[in-house]
Amino acid sequence: MPNEDINYPAGFMLADVARLMRVELDKSIAESGLDLSAGDIRALMNIARFFDGVRQCDIAKGMHVEPMTISAYLDRLESSNLVRRQADPRDRRARVVHVTDTAAMVLQQVQPMLATVYDNAMLGVADEARLCTETSLEIARTNLSRQRYLGSDMMRAGGF
Repeated sequence: MPNEDINYPAGFMLADVARLMRVELDKSIAESGLDLSAGDIRALMNIARFFDGVRQCDIAKGMHVEPMTISAYLDRLESSNLVRRQADPRDRRARVVHVTDTAAMVLQQVQPMLATVYDNAMLGVADEARLCTETSLEIARTNLSRQRYLGSDMMRAGGF
């Protein structure tokens, strides 16, 4: 029997929902025959937002993952001919990642899967509440991203 005195935090609930949605998306992707994971798709979508390519380190920062994590995603995406990496003309140590034409087709194929997973998760939630949820999540992501960025700057400056 559940302990009614324990209040399950909204942050834990949000993490649970995100994990369950990722599992459903992985299942949909696998059923479609694509050899990609939800993480691969997330990385690909983040890269596709930049027309002129994006540096690997900036992808990692934008996704809030470690550089090694994004490197593994990029290895898989590159071997599937979905991205290409080139030396950054401004910094030879850095790599700029571009999506390929094949990536655009994959993203078109994945969009309905993403919509279905989201719609299934939000069954019974009124349109106004969905909009409020989406807006609130965008604000929360911005707040936490800003705090993380400011915190890392403070640490580099010796503030912590």
